[in-house]
Parts: sequence; C-alpha cells; structure tokens
Amino acid sequence: MTSSTANYYTMTSLLALLQLILCVVITFPSSEAASTGSPTSKSPAILRSSVMHPAFESAGKTAGIKIWRIEDFEPVPYPVKDYGKFYTGDSYIVLNSIADKNNKITKSDIYYWSGSTSSQDEVGAAAILSIQLDDALGGDPVQHKETQDHESQAFLSLFKPSIRYLPGGVASGFHHAEINAEGSKKLYQIKGKRNIRVRQVEPKVTSMNQGDCFILDSGKEIYVYVGPQSKGTERLKAINVANQVRDQDHLGRAKVNIVDASSTPEEIEKFFKQLGSGSAKQVPAAVDDDQEFEKKETVSVTIISLQNRTPRNLQKMLKHF
Repeated sequence: MTSSTANYYTMTSLLALLQLILCVVITFPSSEAASTGSPTSKSPAILRSSVMHPAFESAGKTAGIKIWRIEDFEPVPYPVKDYGKFYTGDSYIVLNSIADKNNKITKSDIYYWSGSTSSQDEVGAAAILSIQLDDALGGDPVQHKETQDHESQAFLSLFKPSIRYLPGGVASGFHHAEINAEGSKKLYQIKGKRNIRVRQVEPKVTSMNQGDCFILDSGKEIYVYVGPQSKGTERLKAINVANQVRDQDHLGRAKVNIVDASSTPEEIEKFFKQLGSGSAKQVPAAVDDDQEFEKKETVSVTIISLQNRTPRNLQKMLKHF
C-alpha cells in the first residue's frame, strides 16, 4: 500500500465523518448504532459511486445474511461456514435482509463491526464502504456501527448460538497479525446470560473460574468444562457453542465431551491433562461479573441522513426503531 493510497483513505475517512456530523442525531437505549442514508453528491468516488463494488453485486437480492471482511481496504466475501467468527484485528460489513412471503425484500440493515485491535484505517474503510453499499441499495438500509464487546442485541441475535471472538486478523498495509496456527490448543470462555459471547483465553487453569463454562479445543476432541457454580442454562449454551466449534473448525468430525459434576475422576483428570495445566482443585473461585458484563450495552446514537429523504420514506424508516 503506497503512502498516497493511505493518504487517500485517511482523507476520505475524514470526509465521511464530516458527512455524518451534518445529520440528525437521535438517542436510543440499546447499543451504539449509526444509521446513515445516501451520502452527499459532492463526495469522493469511494463515498458515492454510480457503479456498485463488484463484491456487493449480489447484496440485497435475497433474504438472509451476507458478510464481507475488509482486506487491504476492500470488501471480501466472508465464508458462510465462518459466520459468527470475528477476528479482533479485523473489521467487517454485515448485511441482513428481510423478505415478505412473496420473497420481496422489505427491510435491510447494514452493520459495520470493528474488533478491539482493528486499525483505524480498516475501521474507516468499513464505514466508507458501508455508505457505498447503502447508496447502491437505494439508501433504504439502516446502518449500525458495532464494536467488540458493545454489540447491539439486534446484531448478536443474527448469530446463533453465539458470536465468537478470535485473536489476530488479516494482514494489511497497516496491520499485520497472524491467526493462530491450525491444530493449536484453544480455550474459550463463555460469557453472558442473555447475549452470549465467546472469547479465546490462554489455555491454562488460571484463565478459568468455577462460575463459568469453558470449551477446550484440543483438535480431535472438544471438552466442555461446566463450572460447579455455573447455571444449567449456561451448560446448555456451552454445549451448543461446542457443537458450533466442532462444525465450523473441524467439519463436524471432532468428538464433544462434557466435563461436569457427573464426570468420573478419570474424565476430569483427562481434561486437565489435555489443558496441560492444573487440576479441578486449582480452578479459581467464581467471579460474579455477568451483570457487569451485560451492562456493556449502553446508550446508543443513531444518525439518520435527511439527504434525498421524502416524508413518507422517513416515516417508514423510523418504524424500524
């Protein structure tokens, strides 16, 4: 990526921000969202283009979800089998289209999601390309800005049984990260009562606690560790996530084992042997932080562009909130 190209994206990011400032701001009690309509006519080509980006050609034609990952500042279709997996060093665009009984698209939402370590350049590119996608779809979709750990319920509900955070990301001109090598041991923590999020933690006993459920992916086998102080509903959710990991990461071929109060001493010992650290007695005490975790969904800001909006179109749009 040349310096001139980088400067171009930096300038267009600033122009996109200025464009959003010229909109009407309305506050809602859900997570952070940004809804923009059609961009102004006097914008760089990347902000308003009469030609749809080739990656968006099939967008909005059928109901369902489509995801693009930002790679080298371009939207690249994300494999369907990986939907729900988000790398913390990347930014994504998610389009959700809803159709009526006649298969006519009646509502579309564009979410642009950024991981905690995604570069500002990638975040800016996702925002700019979301505006271009919105414009290509006639300005009808509502745009939502989503950030890791602060996603809206609407966004989280798109991915069942959960959204899963993975470290690393696609290497770009401004961000180089190496995704964990295939076959490496992974330990996941299941968090949240209503909004389930799955994050990867260090595979050692000190990363665990007795109040949560954890998933150990050792390759050929997957273990669901049910904390002795976790709730029954958390157990069921953890099993669903383990099945998801099996299907997404191992093509459904790994065996899922449950480690809970009914497990034999040998089964529990086998789990910690695979973990490579500690024992059942060394698992730290429960941490009652689920309520605090849920509070990460705070007040949001929704921005609606008045550009090219008729009163009827605005009324229709506001019904979605």
